[in-house]
Amino acid sequence: MRQSHGLHLPQDSDHTEAKNGMVISLSKEQLETELADARLLHRLSIELIQEDGTVGLYKKIVEAAVAIMRSQYASMQVFYPEPGGGGKLRLLASSGFSPEAEQFWQWVYYHTGSSCGAALRAQKRVIIPDFRLDESMRTAPTLPVLLEAGIFAAQSTPLYSRTGKLLGMISTHWNYPHKPPERLLELLDIIARQAADLIERSQNAEALKESEEHFRALMTATNDAIYLMSPEWTEMYHLHGRDFLKDTGEPTGNWLQKYILPEDHEKVLLAIREAIQIKRPFQLEHRVVRADDSLGWVFSRAVPIVDQDGNIKEWFGVASDITEKKLLWNNLEAIVHERTSELQQSNEDLQQFAHVASHDLKEPVRKIRTYGLRLQKALNHTTEEKAIEYTEKILESADRMNTMIEGVLHYSSVDETEQQVELLDLNKILSAICNDLDLLIQQKEARIAFEGLPVIEGVEVLIYQLFYNLIYNSLKFSREEEKPMISVSAIPVLIRGLPFVRIQVADNGIGFDPAFNEQIFDTFIRLHSKIKYDGTGLGLSLCRKIVGRHKGEICADGINNGGAKFTITLPVRQGRTSLA
Repeated sequence: MRQSHGLHLPQDSDHTEAKNGMVISLSKEQLETELADARLLHRLSIELIQEDGTVGLYKKIVEAAVAIMRSQYASMQVFYPEPGGGGKLRLLASSGFSPEAEQFWQWVYYHTGSSCGAALRAQKRVIIPDFRLDESMRTAPTLPVLLEAGIFAAQSTPLYSRTGKLLGMISTHWNYPHKPPERLLELLDIIARQAADLIERSQNAEALKESEEHFRALMTATNDAIYLMSPEWTEMYHLHGRDFLKDTGEPTGNWLQKYILPEDHEKVLLAIREAIQIKRPFQLEHRVVRADDSLGWVFSRAVPIVDQDGNIKEWFGVASDITEKKLLWNNLEAIVHERTSELQQSNEDLQQFAHVASHDLKEPVRKIRTYGLRLQKALNHTTEEKAIEYTEKILESADRMNTMIEGVLHYSSVDETEQQVELLDLNKILSAICNDLDLLIQQKEARIAFEGLPVIEGVEVLIYQLFYNLIYNSLKFSREEEKPMISVSAIPVLIRGLPFVRIQVADNGIGFDPAFNEQIFDTFIRLHSKIKYDGTGLGLSLCRKIVGRHKGEICADGINNGGAKFTITLPVRQGRTSLA
């Protein structure tokens, strides 16, 4: 027994050694296979880095996928998203397919019956070990096409960017039922990562190319000069001068001396320093030395290009030649100045004429009134009614003429001299007006309400005249059957960020037709009978002139037999010491 047992020991040992030899042989073969796969991936990575032609690289990727996955076919597609979701895949490269098959699978849509269509819908890898047994493929019209081409199994892996954006698909196909092992799928994921990076790089390059083409088209279409500046504006990298400035292809540090007039250096540098400090666009009108050494004008604007940390990398600028516009503007300014001087002289002549004419007219009117009064006195002892009536009409006309002359004199003298601006309490001014009109107020039993009016800057004599005219008008155009009620109120307002005050003078008088809200301020406009209501027709025109001189606005709102409202908007501060 012992001997028999001893005879079997060598046999068991030989069997174990043989088995171990087979395991070692298999491990070595597997190791060599995996090493070959690793070398293939490494070689593909190097080629993707070194080669520029994307079409050739797409082809190498699908060939590497065939080798890694031990498949007979492979394809690589790019994804085109569509509005509202979904999208489609376009073939970039394939391996093993006939030209007819490539044409058939040129586009794969969201609903297409195939492994890549299913992966597009699932947004993840799809493996179909046998198309004949797959539920989703049994009724698909593409199943006969796949089987006729000898394709029985496939896998499709979506290609995602590093930020998670779907870019395309890589698929491998077998001519027999097959489910790829996990180890090979992991290697395919490495190829998929490289394929996604390549597609994204190609798309970015295409977008950059398109952007550059648009930029070149823009440069061709525009007449503006284009330039690039260093972060601190110490160096000009490039200037495409568009013929009105000298081009510079090489970086230059003396651009300021070369292009900008010495008298404008300080102004330009100050604007640059401010733009750098606040990291905002630089823009300035300044003079330049043009390509023909003549003096010109440009409007220059440059925007800062910043990195992720907010630091300025460079400045991109555009300079527009505004020389002709500047010359036209200067000529226009000269013409305006000349016309303004002529107008000013004309106004002075008119004012002088108004003074002379008014003064010359006052004397004969005074005599008409004097002799009219004497005639009236002489006719008191007669019973000639017509003579008495005619005399009264002469005296009424003389009085109106005298009032008219005084109004013209006052109106023409408003802009005549420079007057001092001071702080004015509108409550005190309204109180003074009420005192001056006390007799008329008592006669009409009028009530004038005001309180809490603001303090503003203005010329006292003019502001007094403004509110005197408005209050007097309200008293004059009151209704006989109703006691006059006049209110003056004010509220603060902001206009273009500056403090203003809005003052309203309202009454319950006879009012006027709203159609005359604008015309009522015109000179010599009278809306009521001159027999019943005396006046010159200059009062409201004078009010508008005074308000305008204080940089304000006045508007009217009338209702027939419903009273009138006058709204005056004045700045709280005049920003000057006198009104010229």
